[in-house]
Amino acid sequence: MRDLEQLAEALRNYLPDGENIAAIGPLTTGFSNETYLIEGLDVILRLPPAAGAMLEGHDVLGQGRIYQELAALSSAPPVPRIVAICADPGVIGVPFFVMERIDGESIDDMVMTPWLIDGSDALRRRICTDWISAFSALSNLEPLPVLGSVVSPEDDVRMWRQFALKAECLELAGLFDRLLAMPAPISGPPAVVHGDPKLSNLMWRNQRIAAMLDWEMALNGEPLANLGYMLFFFASEHHVASRAQKLPGMLIREEAIKLWEEVSGRSAQGIVWHEIAQIGKTAAIIAEGVNMANTGRSNDPRLEVFKQNIGYFLGAMAGMVSDAGL
Repeated sequence: MRDLEQLAEALRNYLPDGENIAAIGPLTTGFSNETYLIEGLDVILRLPPAAGAMLEGHDVLGQGRIYQELAALSSAPPVPRIVAICADPGVIGVPFFVMERIDGESIDDMVMTPWLIDGSDALRRRICTDWISAFSALSNLEPLPVLGSVVSPEDDVRMWRQFALKAECLELAGLFDRLLAMPAPISGPPAVVHGDPKLSNLMWRNQRIAAMLDWEMALNGEPLANLGYMLFFFASEHHVASRAQKLPGMLIREEAIKLWEEVSGRSAQGIVWHEIAQIGKTAAIIAEGVNMANTGRSNDPRLEVFKQNIGYFLGAMAGMVSDAGL
């Protein structure tokens, strides 16, 4: 546990108008970053996790710089404005960044906001359409310098294969090997790939998108990866729909693919390869959580859910790999 009063005092001496900081309150303490509300300034503080990061994505400073580059582009989705980025661990003990707090709410798939559940079918269809369209539009966003060199789909899969091996999940590594036996379909020039384009990574204000968040797994690469990730939330013969996608009015799988093609101006031919790869990425993260629990590296009770779910992800991936003839 961090000493939040000590943290507040350090930031009072560092941030502009820091004397107005009343307190610091935790919002989320995820497996990759910690998020706090700086009360009095009404801004958000992002820190590396105290116990070390599970994911090997962009570090906390990299994430802040991604927001900065996106905010400077008129063609990019809305993102929070960066207030400060600090690489000096002498200020609060770790690098950090501070960003504006977006006035809005997210749609969590487990505890969904009442207005989505109680709204009309037409509202839910629009929300789903806006979600798919927002991430599809990234297909037209040229690679960002902050994200570095373009990563091929195969190299991305190889990275997650190594992650699976580190998590001691040999079954998953074998499924990745079968996928890599076929070259990845390419839809066109590389573009910005969000890496985690789920519904809950959008903030909504008055039922419209206010910001796109959580870019820690972003890269310059093949845009079909974003579509492949999103399709896992839509029912197929190998996996069920997410809770949100089961609500009446939401798009179905074929409609989501067609919408991606319309917004991106690209063909989704070969999308199964990318969906398998993205399911595998999620499975690798879950496998690492299971390994952390099994080896005693973490006693986080949330990892029990990982143990319950790993078989489902591996089964879905295995079924799709077999159907693809791999």
